[in-house]
Amino acid sequence: MSNVYDALLRHPMLLTSNTTILGNEAQLSGPWLEHVKTHNIKISTTDWLTAQAYRGHISDDDITFGPTDVSTLKDKVVILLWPKSKVEGLTLLTMLASVATSCYVVAANDAGGKSIKSATKEIANDCTKIDSARHCGFWSLDFKPTDVAPNWLKYARSFTADERSFLTLPGVFGHGKLDKGTALLLENIPAPAHGRILDLGCGSGVIGLTMKVRNPKLDVILTDVDALALRSAELNSVRLGQTVEILASDGLEDVSGRFDYIFSNPPFHQGKRTDYDFALRLFRDARRQLTRDGQVWIVANRHLGYEEWAAESFNKVDVMVQAHGFKLLCVSHPK
Repeated sequence: MSNVYDALLRHPMLLTSNTTILGNEAQLSGPWLEHVKTHNIKISTTDWLTAQAYRGHISDDDITFGPTDVSTLKDKVVILLWPKSKVEGLTLLTMLASVATSCYVVAANDAGGKSIKSATKEIANDCTKIDSARHCGFWSLDFKPTDVAPNWLKYARSFTADERSFLTLPGVFGHGKLDKGTALLLENIPAPAHGRILDLGCGSGVIGLTMKVRNPKLDVILTDVDALALRSAELNSVRLGQTVEILASDGLEDVSGRFDYIFSNPPFHQGKRTDYDFALRLFRDARRQLTRDGQVWIVANRHLGYEEWAAESFNKVDVMVQAHGFKLLCVSHPK
């Protein structure tokens, strides 16, 4: 079980039917789930894995997956699990301050837990550490009064790719900028002439939507586990006037059908830890969901051993180009 839930269970008086937990942490234990279920605690998360981890254990009515609507949190006891993105955390707290006078924050020491006080000094009159346990800090915040409108779009940032503007919400990969790996992919792959394509781990949707703009005849599906990414992709599809399918999925787990092309610039960090699980599962699972002549195009940091991992499931693995510390692989012919 995650240490943040251990830290929370030390304060049962705060965990009642009037409590909402904001945050993303899918490692749950029996004692934590039992407490959440018994006391009808509400869960609001932007992480599909966290939402799915709770399903079947507590009522679906107590689980919200999507960008947080802080207007529903007035007069609630709110506990924020500090996110990986500092910008996302501060955005949430700033919006929360428009409807609440206080909240609690719990964070692992190696993921911002030691610096909550300094990080929140612009939005909190007082920030007091009330507990330190299981390598986590537990903080109580009293907000400064604010009249800032609680609107995610106020904190969106844009970047340009393929001469078009793409919007990103706080916490989304590439917030306000086009990362070098995605740029490498877009610069070196023209839009396919036809077929069904998947942008896996889509973020803002820049890869799939760019392909759709280049060739409107394509059938494009965008997937991610992050609700803020999915909302960014939805907003960008509307802004660009493109009709695509957008859905939450853990890798290929919730995706059906076969694809002629799968494009991905997968994450390889989980907090401070290097995590290759996404790419390993992609190579393992993609062979079952590609058409006979289908291809996987994937961006990787140059030092990562994607070629060897891909070769375990595919007969043809080619490094098409290397630049700016990245490489672009084309993988085909499943074993």
